[in-house]
Order: sequence, then C-alpha cells, then structure tokens
Amino acid sequence: MGGMAGFMYRQLKFTPKPLPVDVSLAGKTAIVTGGNAGLGLEAAKEMAAHDLSRIILGTRSLSKGETAKQEILSQSPNCDVLVWELDHTSFPSIRAFGQRASQDLDRLDIVILCAGVKLLNFIKCEETGHEMNVQVNHIGTALLSLLLLAPLQKTAKLTPGQPTRLTIVTSEVHFWTKFESQSAPNTLARLDEPSSFGQGMDRYNTSKLLNILWLRELSSKVGLDVIVNGVNPGLCASTLHRSDTTPGVNTFNKIFAWTSAQGGHNLVDAAIQHSESQGGYISEQTTKEPSHFVLSPQGKQAQTKVWNETVALFQEALPGVDLLGYLV
Repeated sequence: MGGMAGFMYRQLKFTPKPLPVDVSLAGKTAIVTGGNAGLGLEAAKEMAAHDLSRIILGTRSLSKGETAKQEILSQSPNCDVLVWELDHTSFPSIRAFGQRASQDLDRLDIVILCAGVKLLNFIKCEETGHEMNVQVNHIGTALLSLLLLAPLQKTAKLTPGQPTRLTIVTSEVHFWTKFESQSAPNTLARLDEPSSFGQGMDRYNTSKLLNILWLRELSSKVGLDVIVNGVNPGLCASTLHRSDTTPGVNTFNKIFAWTSAQGGHNLVDAAIQHSESQGGYISEQTTKEPSHFVLSPQGKQAQTKVWNETVALFQEALPGVDLLGYLV
C-alpha cells in the first residue's frame, strides 16, 4: 500500500462489490454526513435498498438534501429519509446536529462520516479560524464522532453483543503526506499558518492522515459497544474533485477513477461488514495496515498529540459540553 504504481494497479484491477443481497438492515437507523451527493448519497441509497428503516442525511444545503431524499425514495419508498442541516465549518451547527441525534432518535445503529472537501489553496474558515481542509475533514468530523457516541452506545445496549458502527471516510493519500507540522509545538495551530500549507494535495492528504490518527485513538477509548473504523473509498469520480484544476486531472480520473456508486459500495462494506475491525483501516473491502508512519512509535506519539490538541480545541470552543463522558 501507499505507492503510486500500486495505487493505479488496484484502481484498474479491483472492482468494488455491493453489499450481498441477503444482508438486511431492517429495523436499523443510519446517519450519513455529506449524504446529498457523491459517495455519501450512493451509500445512503445502497443501505436503503437493503430495507434500512430510517436514514438521516447530514447536509449543508437542505434543498440539495431534499433532492437527494427524493432520489432515495424513488428507489426505496419504504425507508424513512430525514434531512438534517449540518455545517462542518460551524461548531454550533455540529453541536446542534449531535444534540438532535441524541434527543430525537430512539436508536442509532450506523454512522458514516463522509462530509469532506479537497482544497488546493489555503483558505481559513471564517467562523472558526482554522484552515478549511482541516476544519471540515478533521475537526468537524472528530467533533461529530464524539457527539454521536451517546446514541450509538445507548442503541448497542439494547442488543448486547451487537455493537453499533461508526465509520470515518479517510483515504490512501494519508500515506503521501510529509506531515511536517507534527514537530511543531502545537500541530493544529501550525496547520492554521499559511506557510505550512505545502504544494498540491499535501494539505488534503494531511487531513486524511488526521482522520486515521483520530479514529485509531477514538477506537481505543470507546469500549466494546461501538466499532470505530476508517475506510479508503478509492479514487472515485465524485464532486470532491470539483475545485481541482491540476493539469491532466480529468484525464487521469477518466482512466483510473471508480464511479461514485462503487465508492459507495466501499463505504457500506466498511460500515456493515468487518465486525472485527475495531480501529481498522478498510481498503478494497479488506482490513489492511495503514501507513508505516501511523504504525511507528513516532506515529503513535503524533496520534496522542493530535487527540489531545483536538480535545483541547473542543473544550475551548464548547465550554461546559461533556464530550468525553461516553469514553472508557
């Protein structure tokens, strides 16, 4: 894993498979963030087709969410599809989404955190002050993962021995970042400085590494009731790449990218199958090892550092909110 030649080979030779037809999700409730388009929408459609009882689409645009809802219902009219507003650039929006899940849902079985951006230029989030790739892909995702633990763990206790599932969408590109900010006194603060941004996709790649470090630490703290893992959906022809104007990128994607539906297959596979994959990295629908850096002593130190800095950031942004009460 991790080399460009191997990446291109797997993109050409592996074909993502849908969930087996005999898998039933009847009676279950799922949340998919970024569920109005691309891989998130395809994952939602696939789960609904397996008799999922209820799905919540977390989306920044309610109108786009309603359009996605109708697309799901056209194929799976018996699924209860809800559209909830969720803006990863706003701490109040993320907190409100988590509170709504805790208060309004009688159960929550499956969470796929798919919302993300890929920006090749340095942009700061106006509301939070953090660099946008980091804000949306890491900070927003990490905060929501903590806020959704309460309903996930409550549901798990209804069916002992059947843990609920929390899957974070990461990427093979986490192998490819230099991650020079790891040595800074405060890694997240350093990532907010324009001089740290790097070239091309490096910041996006770093944000996907942060996903891996976060989910591995989170998985070690949630106990046995919730399985936390990460999924590499592969390179897919989706709206994620809409702001990428790199010369030749469209041609490259036409040759090597899977469809959004195939990427959705990978998300659903990680969230439904692989019951042994606590803290796992799922790629090509198989549990694989993440990068050598992640597994190294240096990577473990970075994992702890990123966790501590992220939690401290949340405690400052949301004073008085108990974010760690459902950790062991």
